[in-house]
Amino acid sequence: MFKHIMVPIDLRLPDPVPKAMNVAMELASIEGARLTLVNVTGGHTGETLDGETAAEAVVMLARRVEEKIAERSEGVKVEGISVRSNDVAAEVDSILARTVEEIGADLVVAGSHAPRLMDHIFSSHAGYLVRHSKASVFVVR
Repeated sequence: MFKHIMVPIDLRLPDPVPKAMNVAMELASIEGARLTLVNVTGGHTGETLDGETAAEAVVMLARRVEEKIAERSEGVKVEGISVRSNDVAAEVDSILARTVEEIGADLVVAGSHAPRLMDHIFSSHAGYLVRHSKASVFVVR
């Protein structure tokens, strides 16, 4: 059913493998789909996150996820990409929607929080993808 799953991740969170990641790993195992982790990062190209650049960190996370999936299922390819932005807060939604098309993902598994007051005024990242992505979007709370 799905051939390529994209998972937006935020490496600044204490645990970048939340519930949405577990759902994506399970779906990738069942479907034999490719899994791409996408991190949108700002700052300078060499900006570090605990001694690693964001690009290195997302690749390392992809390797850990691939190892976890390999325990359950063979042949699932996992990759991690980091997309640079001059203003993450302003551009993250459009970057994620564009990345879905660029990598050819047919499903996005996005984590979300319970709606808060500001979510009734401004859309969440997952909400933006639901409205603007051509791929199916699975929002996980």
